[in-house]
Amino acid sequence: MDAADAGVPRTSSDAQERVILQQEEQLNYLRRGMLEMAGRQEQQLTMIGDRIETLAKQLQQPPSSHPPHHSTSAPTPVIPVQTTSLAPGVQLARPERFSGDSGDCRAFITQCELHFELQAASFPTDRAKVAFIISHLSDRAGAWATAEWQRGGATCASLSAFLDAFTQVFQHTKPGREAARALMRLTQGNRRVTDYAIEFRTLASESGWNPAALTDAFLEGLSEELKDHLAPLELPSSLEPLIALVIRIDNRLQDRRRGRRVDVSQFRGHPDVYVQPSPHMSSVTPTVPPAAPLEEPMQLGRGRLSPTERRRRMAAGECLYCGQRGHYCKNCPKASARH
Repeated sequence: MDAADAGVPRTSSDAQERVILQQEEQLNYLRRGMLEMAGRQEQQLTMIGDRIETLAKQLQQPPSSHPPHHSTSAPTPVIPVQTTSLAPGVQLARPERFSGDSGDCRAFITQCELHFELQAASFPTDRAKVAFIISHLSDRAGAWATAEWQRGGATCASLSAFLDAFTQVFQHTKPGREAARALMRLTQGNRRVTDYAIEFRTLASESGWNPAALTDAFLEGLSEELKDHLAPLELPSSLEPLIALVIRIDNRLQDRRRGRRVDVSQFRGHPDVYVQPSPHMSSVTPTVPPAAPLEEPMQLGRGRLSPTERRRRMAAGECLYCGQRGHYCKNCPKASARH
């Protein structure tokens, strides 16, 4: 009696042989499906070519000068040619392989649906679409889809049924609730309104909030400066006109800030003008000191002031003659006493 008759467990070579046979069956099944798909596509291309050739021949016939002959037989109807594929030269990128680890399969499904819609001639049946999706799966997702395909159930015969089962297994996140939480925390900060509006629109499309709630949330997230400028205005009741209004105001404020910086730069380096910071402005405001007296600026002892010392005394409000504060050179008591 050999080992198999004695009930001895099969060896590892038997297990490997069984796995190889299963893989060969899977490959043969997929090969037959691909051959069937290629055959159907070839038939469709042949029919389309015949129709185009028939139309071309009809267009090449010269118009007859005789009145048309009305035949008793019914005319052969011309079947219109419908083009559902992309224009020549336009190509879509292949969907990135989905492993199932991310917990969010929405982007992968959208990439596949783009191919189904814009290259419809390549996917004549739901089964072809399901096969396309499975061919771009890997790891856990690939193992799950392979088992569903081998089982031969109704899941792989209908695209909607396959996507329902697929999302139940691999869609773990809840976009609506997460987007709503992010909207509650979203603020403009130091960004431009355009950048803030882009992020707000992205989250709003998935939040499920009503238009009134979205409008209030957008206003609440704006900077305090923009809220002050919006306070005296009559605001739009819907979101998009409100965003357009706030963007216009933000652009004008930005232009005004640039104008202030240009104005201040014209005064820098001027000998009689010094720039004093203003606590209420983001830039600086040029300030011109009081006009200089008409008398010749002199030090005690009739020595001429240097330009640097003259500017310093003017800025500090000191007399250009004696250097004391509280009077100008023309009213200086020391200058009067010398005359």
